[in-house]
Amino acid sequence: MNAVQAGSAVGPPETRRPWRALLAVLPFLLVIATVIAVYRAVRDRVPDPLAVHFTAGGASDDFAAASDFLTLSVGMPVIFGAVIGVLVLRNEAAGVLRWAISVGYGLMGLFGYMCVSILLLNADAGDASAVHFPPVHIAVALGVAVIGGVAGWLCAGRDRVRADKVAGPSRVAPPLDLANGETVGWSRTVGSPVLLVLAPGFLAIAVVFGLAVNWVGAVGFGVACVSSVVFAGVRVTADHRGLTIASPFVPRPRLRIPLARMEEAGVQQVNPLRDFGGWGYRIRSGRSGVVLRTGEALALRLTNGRVFVVTVDDAATAAALLNALVARGHDAGNTGGPERKPGGTTGPDDQKPGSASDPGQRT
Repeated sequence: MNAVQAGSAVGPPETRRPWRALLAVLPFLLVIATVIAVYRAVRDRVPDPLAVHFTAGGASDDFAAASDFLTLSVGMPVIFGAVIGVLVLRNEAAGVLRWAISVGYGLMGLFGYMCVSILLLNADAGDASAVHFPPVHIAVALGVAVIGGVAGWLCAGRDRVRADKVAGPSRVAPPLDLANGETVGWSRTVGSPVLLVLAPGFLAIAVVFGLAVNWVGAVGFGVACVSSVVFAGVRVTADHRGLTIASPFVPRPRLRIPLARMEEAGVQQVNPLRDFGGWGYRIRSGRSGVVLRTGEALALRLTNGRVFVVTVDDAATAAALLNALVARGHDAGNTGGPERKPGGTTGPDDQKPGSASDPGQRT
């Protein structure tokens, strides 16, 4: 087995498709044009301020100046459309662009329908407080969103990401030299600055949402805050059991890849957005992994041809150890045994075959 040094998590970039960027921003442009056209048609017939928010029964309960409503209705598609358009044009976040385009179409279907409906319902209303929003409009808006999402998915075409271009070894290094019967463990903890920043952001949104709207809707943001804190760091362990990834704070969930599923281990440079479309546990064409930051990652070529990566420091040592253990398993079968601590000492659990005690670090 071979430990491999730094290489890209994906192969050579595909030829860019500029038409796809235009396709991606098309629903945003259509919403902007439609909202402006409808606003110009009814601006002399709507009250100012407009009714812009309604209760579950459809009664208006919040209002905004007509100019502010237009600014928001046009500004949001401009911002989100520009972001998605640039990502698609630069072929960033490979493997998730089709999803991004589809979601963009769906969101703009929902957003555009709601904006136009609000303008038309306010038309010819002498008093904004008398405007009624029939709940059926919500069902129609959701239907338009689903149709838009499906249309975006079909029009976007498949992302050009191939499993055979993922995680190819670039430089061979010998596996770690282990003595017969020696069992060694390696462990590191890695954190995610992005998730640490997002956690207080989710908390702030939850508080604002709870105070301004309701606390039931704030629960989702609260869960996102707690999840960001819990999974802002993971402990990565390589030993005779394989590769184990778990939160340092809670025992579950835990991910383990046994040695029997590994072909070889290596080291790669990973960019979360470009290679996996974001941070956290990611699944993409031909590869998956726990991606918490940009930089060095341990990469495993699995027996099914897929690649698993986890961003962690000192990945080369982990790769060398796993390659040695996989080679030993191929040659003589895994025999298990005591964990050997740094410096060659043993602990009380080392006399128990198959002990689940924490492995020491080998540097």
